[in-house]
Amino acid sequence: MPRELGIALPTRRATRRLGAALAAALAPGDLLLLEGDLGAGKTFLVRAIARGLGVPSAVRITSPTFTLIHEHVGRMPIVHADLYRLGLPDELVELGLVERVGSDAVVLIEWGERFAAALGGEGLLVRLSLIAEGRSARLEARGARAEALLERMLAAPGFERLR
Repeated sequence: MPRELGIALPTRRATRRLGAALAAALAPGDLLLLEGDLGAGKTFLVRAIARGLGVPSAVRITSPTFTLIHEHVGRMPIVHADLYRLGLPDELVELGLVERVGSDAVVLIEWGERFAAALGGEGLLVRLSLIAEGRSARLEARGARAEALLERMLAAPGFERLR
């Protein structure tokens, strides 16, 4: 049974706190699949995670909608992909994403849920939603590695401020 967690994100600060808690828990090889409507905060959350992983604020973190992949250097390599424009799972191999999952980098993929099976079927799904009170996030751990990531996040310093 997948493990799930819901988090209210009434402010941008709350989203930054979620990003910091995720960054504190991430390890090389981890995969996050970010889903949500346009404007739900996927790239904003990626930016918060990247800052938590040590990417300097002088480095712009933008959606790789047209380039498909951006790479950043923090305390570990970060691969940020946007698969909105991708059509077939075979294209993941051409992009080199399949090899990066489970290896040296943290892989953060916007619009990646439809490619979850091609990426190994595991990972932490982060579904962001716009609600009357701001935003919310539903985190779903798929697989043992993602369950361990969720456990580390729950124990991360500052996570209690999200509850």
